[in-house]
Amino acid sequence: MMAGFGQTAEQQKLAKEEKKKAEETKPETQEDMFASLQKEANVLRELRPRSHQFIAIAGHEGTSKTGIVFDAYAKDPQRVEQDQLWVLDYDSGSMMLHDAHYGEDRSVVNWDPWVMQLGERTANDYPGTHKRTLDICKYAVHIAEKQLDPEYNGERVWGLLVCGIDLWDQVCINNMRITDLGLAKDGIDAADNRGSGKGERVGHQWDWAMRKTRFHQLTAICRKLVKLGVRVYWETHLRKTNYSYGDNETNAKWRPDWEKSSSNYVPTILICERHDEYDEDGKEVIRSEYVVTFEKCKTNAELQGQRRTTFITKTGDKPEWRGLPELYDGSL
Repeated sequence: MMAGFGQTAEQQKLAKEEKKKAEETKPETQEDMFASLQKEANVLRELRPRSHQFIAIAGHEGTSKTGIVFDAYAKDPQRVEQDQLWVLDYDSGSMMLHDAHYGEDRSVVNWDPWVMQLGERTANDYPGTHKRTLDICKYAVHIAEKQLDPEYNGERVWGLLVCGIDLWDQVCINNMRITDLGLAKDGIDAADNRGSGKGERVGHQWDWAMRKTRFHQLTAICRKLVKLGVRVYWETHLRKTNYSYGDNETNAKWRPDWEKSSSNYVPTILICERHDEYDEDGKEVIRSEYVVTFEKCKTNAELQGQRRTTFITKTGDKPEWRGLPELYDGSL
């Protein structure tokens, strides 16, 4: 009797567990799904982006691209003691500027994104560099999420500056040719886009979607950082191109050197230039004016097309640094 009773109790227990498991795994009804979406909508109505600064800064070498970001970081009135400026320093420009002009400020973190390799004829490990770049940026997201907590008192990411987005693009192109398509064995072969050596040409236009997807993995993380309140700056050089690798360059213009759809993703694009004045003989530069043009500004229509002088140098006089106040005065 007792044994039979025990078996019945055990069976009842198993039946209850099966019923509970079935309820837990029951498909979500339409009403349940819409209820969760309603909750999300209620949250989104109150949610605002915590930063509007996703800014591309393009210009030739020596036009104060990095300088205006460092100046904004130094002068930001909202900056707190725990803030840090993170730099993905592909071209070493940030590290040199930091040591030359802001050497006492140790809150600037110059990350070297390059992964070197031994025993090969190329210095750089392109797959490793791609992974390291994304890992550093994901770490920035991790900190940015923590710093939203009012009680958090650790290090904070004020902004992320990518120095040399054109070099990031080259990392993505080489990875496409080496890793994704198997058309080249290393960066040297990948540089031969004619297909005249051992490396082959990219066979189809749609294959370039792999490079585009690789490139915009960084874009996706940067947009996440902006939503979390981190300022993001992409610095790149100019390339005279119509984005054609053929001979049709007659009407080409100087444009930012990056993946060509990038201008669709950044709300603000700044073009940095230097205008020189020469002596009466037209040989020696006696004055240089460094100018920034707001080529695109979705967050403040009053700045669209406006120009600002950031720096002036004159022969025999001290340089006059002005910076770009719009980066820290709330205009953007």
